[in-house]
Amino acid sequence: MKRLASAFLAVILVTSLLGTAGCKPRTVTVKTGEIVLCTAGEVVEDKTTDVKVPEKDVAKYSVTTRIITCPDHQNVGSLYDEAQKAIAAGDLKTAADKLKAVLALNPDYKNASSQLSDIDGGKTPTPDTTGGSTGTTTTPSPDEPTDAVSNLVKYVPDTIAGYSAQGIIADPASITRNYLPTSGNADQLVIFAEQTVDAKSAQATLDTLKQSYPTSGAAVTVGSKSGYFGVRDTFAVVIFIDGPVVVSVELHAKTGKAVDLKDAAMKVAAALAG
Repeated sequence: MKRLASAFLAVILVTSLLGTAGCKPRTVTVKTGEIVLCTAGEVVEDKTTDVKVPEKDVAKYSVTTRIITCPDHQNVGSLYDEAQKAIAAGDLKTAADKLKAVLALNPDYKNASSQLSDIDGGKTPTPDTTGGSTGTTTTPSPDEPTDAVSNLVKYVPDTIAGYSAQGIIADPASITRNYLPTSGNADQLVIFAEQTVDAKSAQATLDTLKQSYPTSGAAVTVGSKSGYFGVRDTFAVVIFIDGPVVVSVELHAKTGKAVDLKDAAMKVAAALAG
């Protein structure tokens, strides 16, 4: 759970009191503006600003996201697609040259490294039919990995009823976003989604994550998907798997018991699961 915990600390809500408690309205610092993400999982541009607003006005402010494929990754995607075509045609020399060019731009791009290792070892790798960043040659099945942001951004939407969307942390395999509740007993919502290799790996990741939330632990059903609810101190979490993707919905209780946030966490998780 180290990655999720670190992400939560990085985006933890900053609150302040103006004057003496009970004398003036409580204010919170919220983000507003736009974040531009590359389909490869990088923040291209952060156009957000922090503003202090009365707590009752949090719902008026939020952050929107825009997804693009930046020039560098457009080139990577094209090279990767050309490598896959060469592999399918049996032209391993051309495939190796294209894969080397891909790795020079992005050492972790999709299956490029493992495919090049296969070719160097005298094997013929299986072509990746999910395509590069500029498009797909076929539509991947729900159990196949695709580019992180393209596949994961739907789990961190700009709009969730009752919450104000805030900042995003992304990398090639995961995405994290925090939200400010506009009412209720929680003061922070963090959604974390990670792309794994397949559904079996996703289940293994869920089994690992749930160990960090042992209190009141129970299996739950989120829509048609299997999941887990648990509590750690003042944090309540619902974790579910969607094919090869693991999604965590974590709420922090500002008052009362974390277990009382189960219904709220389940409601958000159900909205994400579709």
